[in-house]
Amino acid sequence: MIDIIEIKIEEFKEKIYDKYVKLFPEEEQRNWKKIENTYKKGIERFYKIVLENKDIGFFMLEKIDNLPYYIDYFAIYKEYQNNGYGTRAIEKLIEKVQNDEIIGEIEKENNENINTIKRFEFYERLGFRKFGSEYLLYDVYFIPIVFSISKKIDKEKYDKIFFEYYKTNCGEDDVKTKCFIKK
Repeated sequence: MIDIIEIKIEEFKEKIYDKYVKLFPEEEQRNWKKIENTYKKGIERFYKIVLENKDIGFFMLEKIDNLPYYIDYFAIYKEYQNNGYGTRAIEKLIEKVQNDEIIGEIEKENNENINTIKRFEFYERLGFRKFGSEYLLYDVYFIPIVFSISKKIDKEKYDKIFFEYYKTNCGEDDVKTKCFIKK
């Protein structure tokens, strides 16, 4: 049985941070000071994904006031991948937020990188949808995705929400110079 357990920043830094650095490309990582800053503001939350008392992955989630939950980072450790644990972890997350919206972004699908296509298909199977935007963040193209009980997706609303999180994560100056809506 999969469980998601909230942890403090100290446990994240001690037990998970090194894995985070290895799992995500450097250009997609946030520096530690920015992670620590959003945690101190009560925005960043850390969750370990547990299977039978073994840590098998993690979520870094953010929550600003009445905005949707934002999946900052999500990973299942390599030795546990392709066993359905990612699916169960996202389902557990959806259950945990109790009908609230969840947003995130994934690399733009690219036929030369099959993992980008598989990643979108994974989220789509779980009920996440695209809403037509593309973002260029730090020279990497991303597609925003939304899990919402409501079938109506307001593109402008979600673009504003994403950029509110980016300002919180990266700072207003970085958003102005390194984060763009391309479509």
